[in-house]
Amino acid sequence: MQCNECGKKFHGSGLSATLEGKQKTLCADCYGKIKEEYKKKKNCEDCNHFDDASCKLTESKLEPVSIGNNDFFVQAEKCTYYTDEEIESEKKTIENLERAGRYEEAAQECEKLGMLEKAGQLRRKGKEITVLHVDVNTLIKQLADRGQTLTYHCCHCGAPLKIGTETSGVLKSCPHCGYSLEVIDLAKLIKQHL
Repeated sequence: MQCNECGKKFHGSGLSATLEGKQKTLCADCYGKIKEEYKKKKNCEDCNHFDDASCKLTESKLEPVSIGNNDFFVQAEKCTYYTDEEIESEKKTIENLERAGRYEEAAQECEKLGMLEKAGQLRRKGKEITVLHVDVNTLIKQLADRGQTLTYHCCHCGAPLKIGTETSGVLKSCPHCGYSLEVIDLAKLIKQHL
């Protein structure tokens, strides 16, 4: 037999290994060197993002390198997301920041963990909420600056409701019947008036 790694001829059947997706027959010297080399490498199986031969973050299948009975996943050597530290506490921190409405801070924590898609979602969520909040309040301020008051009616009981110089903000519910006014798009209503 001939070693597929060094080319040296040897007697016997040789030792089998899967390297870079190819099955190879190796002499005992090359087999020993490769086994030692892969022991020093980062192993995807030791990463907190590893799940049953795939990466939870990238959602990609990982190619095994079989040396004897062990599978070494060599993508960990080049992976920027590799971590063997416990990340559960960091995920809890992200959840708490999101619940508190601190979306930018939560997004930054996601980036540290390599969770780029989640970071983007959090930033978009933060912008949507901020834009809506700032937009309506800015419009109410413009009404007040002009000395105007806009009267609209509760869609449940018909009671007149006012926005502008006489009010400081958006009514969440009708003071007459208690009906939630969040279904009314105040931004459109005020823009039509301005």
